[in-house]
Amino acid sequence: MGQKLKQYFEKAKEIGGFKAAGKLALLTKIPSMYAEETPDSPEMIEKFEKAMEQIRKEFY
Repeated sequence: MGQKLKQYFEKAKEIGGFKAAGKLALLTKIPSMYAEETPDSPEMIEKFEKAMEQIRKEFY
């Protein structure tokens, strides 16, 4: 459970540090500490992908 979602937080940290990871949590409404517990459902992956698009635009 949540391995893919956890990877999104790791990638966000690579892009923009803890600020980007915090933005990801804000956009997805899932704190990083709960990412592993949250199922990697297609809906959640889509939500995280959309949030990552915004993070890439903001932090790149």
